[in-house]
Amino acid sequence: MSVHHDWGTHYLGWAFYRDDPWTFPLGGTSSYNYPLGTNIGFTDSIPLLALIFKPFRAILSDDFQYFGIWLFICHFLTAVYTFKIFNLYKINKWLTLFATILIAANPVLLFRCIHPALSAHFLILASMYYYLKPSSNQNSNLINFKQIILFFIAGTINPYISVMIFSFNLIIPIKHYLIEKTINLKQCIFYPLFSLVLFGLSWVLIGIIDFKEGTNVASSEPFSLYSFNLNSFFDSYGYYSKLIPNLGKVDPRQYEGFAYLGLGIILLLIISLIYSVILFTKKRITLLAIKKWGLLLILCLILFMFALTNVISLNNQIIATFPLPKIIEKLGFIFRASGRFIWPLYYLIFIGSIFVFNKIKINSYLKNFIFLFIAVLQLWDTQELFLRWKLPEGVYKTPLQDKNWIKVMKNFENIIVYPSFDYNYNINYTNDYQDLSYLALKAKKPISNGYVARANINKGQEFTANLLIELKSGKINSKRLYITTKKHFNAFDVLLNKEIVDIHLMDNFIFIYKKNIKLKSSDFKENYSTKIFLDSVRIHYKNQKLVELTPIDYSLKTNKPIKYFFDTFNFKENIIKIRGWAILEESNNNQNETIFLLLQKNNLKFEIKLNTEDRPDITTYFKKENLNNAGFNSVIFTKNLNKGLYSVGLVIKKTDSECIYIDSGRKIIIN
Repeated sequence: MSVHHDWGTHYLGWAFYRDDPWTFPLGGTSSYNYPLGTNIGFTDSIPLLALIFKPFRAILSDDFQYFGIWLFICHFLTAVYTFKIFNLYKINKWLTLFATILIAANPVLLFRCIHPALSAHFLILASMYYYLKPSSNQNSNLINFKQIILFFIAGTINPYISVMIFSFNLIIPIKHYLIEKTINLKQCIFYPLFSLVLFGLSWVLIGIIDFKEGTNVASSEPFSLYSFNLNSFFDSYGYYSKLIPNLGKVDPRQYEGFAYLGLGIILLLIISLIYSVILFTKKRITLLAIKKWGLLLILCLILFMFALTNVISLNNQIIATFPLPKIIEKLGFIFRASGRFIWPLYYLIFIGSIFVFNKIKINSYLKNFIFLFIAVLQLWDTQELFLRWKLPEGVYKTPLQDKNWIKVMKNFENIIVYPSFDYNYNINYTNDYQDLSYLALKAKKPISNGYVARANINKGQEFTANLLIELKSGKINSKRLYITTKKHFNAFDVLLNKEIVDIHLMDNFIFIYKKNIKLKSSDFKENYSTKIFLDSVRIHYKNQKLVELTPIDYSLKTNKPIKYFFDTFNFKENIIKIRGWAILEESNNNQNETIFLLLQKNNLKFEIKLNTEDRPDITTYFKKENLNNAGFNSVIFTKNLNKGLYSVGLVIKKTDSECIYIDSGRKIIIN
């Protein structure tokens, strides 16, 4: 929790999941990101371990988490499979020992400790091991089935790791069929297809694939933002090397392509490349080795190209851009953190360099000494990665008054943070969603907060719109606590005007709830100045006259075209929720223009001024001087109007009293 954001949501996803009842799909949790809920796959809480530990929740401590155990397993198994790979080629024991240490403590794996699910690099090395292991008619089926199991396990850990592992599920049978000729064509086709079926089954069981809810698995961000920079093998970011400086990035989000090799491996790579040229010129590399290693290299280069994306960057410059096929573009929106796909090539560089170095014909003692020097240089250069996280021990404490918050929360059935699902992950201070969720967890209450990798955006917007309509209609759930800030008081103006809610202030957050729940000021640790402020708020809203539609009799012009769009238009219980933009087509600057909503029934017309919302994107899109005033966002009461069918239109008023009207074509029925 002290790391915040990624690690925080990994823990919260698991912690809420363990306390929720079992569901189908098995990975569902409703208390986090309430009421939409989410899935432990979308909080990157390592579904494999969550499913293993959930049955034992009754005997686990309240703060139990498995991420420390997991990171140990990742490093240990990375070392195990590294050892197994080098053992295939009978590399001497000292070289194997030093190499195993280097790969188990490589910069990328240490850098990724902040994201436990993405630390499962042992699966990549295990796949490389099964690929490099010579097959025969006796063991080829077993090798392929072990690889299928790896892919199934990857499916219960992380989608990115899964794709990398599946690429080996493709090339292992291809190698067995085309190069080693130990399986037939049917088997070559069967193994990848069967692995996909098992993988799909794991995702359906966990709930990552949900045919009913239609969770959006694609990102809205451009494919290239999280790409691999061509300098990444040599860029230490200025922090993770004793000698190599920060080489620069086009975008800070290119950290996803972090692939610093370290000084030791860079030196080893140079030596190995020189010796490889010598081996090629002397024709001392067999055709079988070229085929076997060539197929692995082709796979790693394909993944490298996906990591690079179509926007190729070097340091802080974009050096080339290419159009993309539609299918690659769609994959890019799903796997937006494309830079991660550099990892197989990264490990191939480590392993290949060590293999080639092992072939150098020099005295074995000298060879061991040189490699020991390389290992020491590597660990010295990258030591900052070992010291990167100095995390406090013990129970996590938020910057809030934890005991009071938990005591207050326990009086309600659920907690709504307002506004909900805006995905800025804070309403008061950076990442405050995590602290609010943690306190709700301690109170054992669902909370409408959470950071999830993928969400049902439409359902979130629907809940938010209906919630605002409910609040504006003067209704409030008597078992629900609302947490908001001073900035969002207006959403509760009707409730405050009718004096049916109580309000309190603690840690600069506003608590709003129905008056039937009896809480004391002392529960919120309110002081005299806080009470004065809250009393002023109550008086202000009690005396406030709610804005309503007013009748008009002036003439409207339709001679000038208006461009407009409704991002949101909801009409429920005689309340309109409207958000969008509108401009006069002729306008170059609309700072002196005002937008009104107009409802018309026969010859009766009623208007209300819409609240302005800044929209610089409209200025950019239409390439005008300043159309930032084009946006509107309002909730409108229609109770003062007579029953009947009303047409909905927009009016743009200019300072010269000119009123331009457009009929939107929408109709509403006021009961």
